[in-house]
Amino acid sequence: MSNRSPSTLAQDQGLANERLRAAMVAANVTTEGLADHLGIDPKSVDRWITTTRIPHARNAHAVAKVLRIDPYYLWPMLDERHRSSVSPRDELMACYPSRGAVPHGLWRGTLLEATSVIDLAISNPIFLTNAVFDLHAMLVAKTEAGVRVRIAAPAAGQDVTLMEVFPSLADVPGIKLVTHPGLRADLYRADDELLVTTPVDGLTPALSPVLHLRRVGPAPLTAGYLTALDHIFETATPVESAGTR
Repeated sequence: MSNRSPSTLAQDQGLANERLRAAMVAANVTTEGLADHLGIDPKSVDRWITTTRIPHARNAHAVAKVLRIDPYYLWPMLDERHRSSVSPRDELMACYPSRGAVPHGLWRGTLLEATSVIDLAISNPIFLTNAVFDLHAMLVAKTEAGVRVRIAAPAAGQDVTLMEVFPSLADVPGIKLVTHPGLRADLYRADDELLVTTPVDGLTPALSPVLHLRRVGPAPLTAGYLTALDHIFETATPVESAGTR
């Protein structure tokens, strides 16, 4: 199949989704380029442009992320299409065999795009400083922009404590630092994006599989993790800053 642009498709066939075509043109993304990114047949992208077909929620959100546009602008009926048919598979964006297999930019990229919530429940807080080089400054900036930031780490037994990794964040208004004795899975949330390290007996978190999830509709898969995050922060012990000890 030739590497046709969405503009060429519009000329070859009747056009049903002008918004999608225009967004692809603006982003300089071709039909085959978008299909390659999603791992699907280019004919599926053709049909999204030239018919009224609405993609599965997982693909719709992935397209919107590539094009940097609201998925509901591209497909206004997306909620109706998936209101009663969202499956856990729709929320699974990718599965990585270990933490080291996660694309390095994904850790920082998800935080950069957060506009309302950042929740980090992590067994080894120093890992985050290695994964996101400007983590401290970014979290402060996000908090100043109105994003709720919460960070949880184990209460004890780690080589590095939460306050050793983030010595001044406890003094930043809007950032909540807590410790919790029951952390097993690493839960990393930025708005509706989650990176979840799934515990495996005998494996450290660094060697355990990582799920990249995106909340969709009633959240059949992510709801449990979101509930777990709220429970962790509700039952955790606040970290005191050096000045209040």
